[in-house]
Formats: sequence, C-alpha cells, structure tokens
Amino acid sequence: MNWRLVLWLAALVAGAAVLAELLLSPATTDDRWHLLAILAAPAMVTAALVPLLRRWVSSRASVAGAALVVGLCSLALGAVTTSAASNAMFLSSHDYRLFLVVLVLSCGIALVVGSQLTRPLARDIARLGDVAEQVAAGDLSARTGIQRKDEVGRTAAAVDHMVHSLQAAADERERLAAARQMLFTSIGHDLRTPLAAMRAAVESLQDGIAPDPKRYLGVVGNELDNVEALLDQLVEFARIESGQRPHARETVSVAEIAHEAIEALTPVADRRGVHLTLHAVGPGHITANQLDISRALRNLVENAIRHSPASGTVAVSVCEGGDADAGVAVIVADEGEGFPTDFRPLAFDPFTRADPARATRTGHAGLGLAITRALVQQHDGRAWLGDGPGGDVHLWFPSKEQS
Repeated sequence: MNWRLVLWLAALVAGAAVLAELLLSPATTDDRWHLLAILAAPAMVTAALVPLLRRWVSSRASVAGAALVVGLCSLALGAVTTSAASNAMFLSSHDYRLFLVVLVLSCGIALVVGSQLTRPLARDIARLGDVAEQVAAGDLSARTGIQRKDEVGRTAAAVDHMVHSLQAAADERERLAAARQMLFTSIGHDLRTPLAAMRAAVESLQDGIAPDPKRYLGVVGNELDNVEALLDQLVEFARIESGQRPHARETVSVAEIAHEAIEALTPVADRRGVHLTLHAVGPGHITANQLDISRALRNLVENAIRHSPASGTVAVSVCEGGDADAGVAVIVADEGEGFPTDFRPLAFDPFTRADPARATRTGHAGLGLAITRALVQQHDGRAWLGDGPGGDVHLWFPSKEQS
C-alpha cells in the first residue's frame, strides 16, 4: 500500500471536515458523522483505485490515452463526491436531476477538451520514439523538430543535440579515415621514387658497373636527404594534427626570423640560381613560438625557391602596421607561373600538388603549405594566396599587443 497516498488523502479529508465545520456548522453529531462519511467515501475509493490505475497506465501504449483516462478518473471521482454531497444537500429531486445532467455534460466537455489537448503531446512523444529508432538504424540526419518549453521539449532538444554530436563525430571519423588513407597513399607514392633510385644506384655499385661511383654515391646521398625531408614533414604534420600546442611563447621579431630563414636557405637558392631579398618595415614583434614561425616562413621560402625560374627572385616582405589593430603582415612572392586557378582552393590542403604528375623526387609530400597554415592558425593568424598572377603567399599575425 502507498502510505504516502493514504496520508495525503487523510489530510485532505481532515481539511475538508474542518472547512465544513466552519462553513456549515452541523446541528447534531449525526449530521457531523454523515458529512464526514460523504467526505471520506471518495478518499477511500481513491486509495483503492489509484494502485490499480497506476499499473494499468504503465502498461498502456499511448501516453495521451493514459493521460486522458487518468483525467477522466479524477473527474469521475470528483463527480461522485459532488453528487453525493449534492444529494445530501438538495431538498428538491428535480434540482438534483438537473445537477446530474449538468455534471454529465461537464464530463463530456472534459473528455473532448482532454482529447484535443493530449493529442499534440502524443504526437511529439511518438516523434521522439521515431527519431530514436531512425538513429538506432544509422540515420543520423533525423531530427525531432519539436519546439516545446516543457519536459518533452527539453528532452527533444537534448535528443537533437545528441544526434548532432553523433553526426559530427561520424563526419570526423570519415574525415580522419580519408586522411589516413591519403597519408598512406602519399607516403607509399613519395617514398617509392627515392627508394627506387637508391636501389638502382646501390645495385650498380655492387655489380661494379657504375661508370662514376662517386656520382652514384652522391645520388644516394641526395635521395636520403629527400627521404629525411619527407619524414620531417610527416612528423610535423602529425604533431599539428594531434593538437599539440607550442611549448613556449615569447616576444619574437618576424623580421629577424625571416632574415634567418633567408640566410639558411641562401645556399639552396644559389644552387638553383635564385636570388633572395628581404624588405622589412619595422621589427614585426609578435607573441609566438619562434621555432614554429621559423618553420612556417622557411616552408614558404623553400617552396618559392622550388617554383621560381632560374635567375628569378624570391621577395620576402615584412610589414608592421602603425597601430595595434593592423598586426604584422608577411608576403613571400616568387616569379614563377603561380598557382593554377583550379588548384588555388586546394593549395593549403595536405598532400596536394599543383602538378600531381610531376616526379616527386624532391622530398616533399605536398604538406608545406598545409603545415604553414596550421602553424599560423595556432598563433591566431591567417594564411592565404595573393590575387596576383605570381605564386605569392600572404601571412598575417596579431601584433604583440593583440596576443
């Protein structure tokens, strides 16, 4: 037995009895007992019926139907109580029969109104069940579309948010799977060429048929450098993709880092007959990790050297704005043919090249611009291609005051 229900009903009967004593002032003790019996009878019937109704309601397939039945039972109990009290109070049987007619009409109106009000609730709950079944079947595009402010509305919003999170997680898994597939494909493709060249050179040396052993050893050394450069790019790309942040940041000068990059890459440029220049307006102070900014700039300068024609010029410009809002801008421009129009939207994507058919014996997996953009974005900056016909790349960093 539900003792809490019994206590509540007993408290209601006691309260009603006190109220009747104050308002009706029964004349005799028999009247008091008669009034108390009228008040207690519906409570006793309620205490007996509620456990049965609770088990019945919990087994129903329709929430709206159960809610309607509960409402009608509550109304019926109230009607019985009112009828019993009215029968005890009315002196005229005609008035009592009129009261019963009005009571039946009221019950009918309550039934119609209850069915209309519970129908939207039933529809929304059914929609929640349908969406749950669709999601369980793998359809992550399903949404409830329910707009309510009650518990059903909050549940629907939570379900929609959960499905959206599942969709985002599924999309991320697909993206990572595609990236892994691209990674393995690119590694296999980019390692095959230098390994084949080294194998051919080593076999020629082993067989003693190499006409110039020193030149063949030089080929092996160059190919090893290419493989090492490729592995360095892959390690850096993996570090960035894992979300690792720079270990330390400090105030650095972009102009000084650009000067060091040019000094380090001048021998590479000289071998290709390319001239490097630097034009800096201000030191370009930013708060950053120096190694990351150096790698980003060296990637751009090295890429520009590779795509610049013989006797061409690679120009690096560093410009510090006159106020804190302007930030620090960097432009690396070469005199090559620039990026093809259809390749420009993909230029910063990993494992992409403007000419995929070109031999990949340069130790580069198409990660240079992708690494550069990721490093710049980690420092709240931006990277984009210029609008001119050349292969100029623009970088922007927030100034030291903005960081």
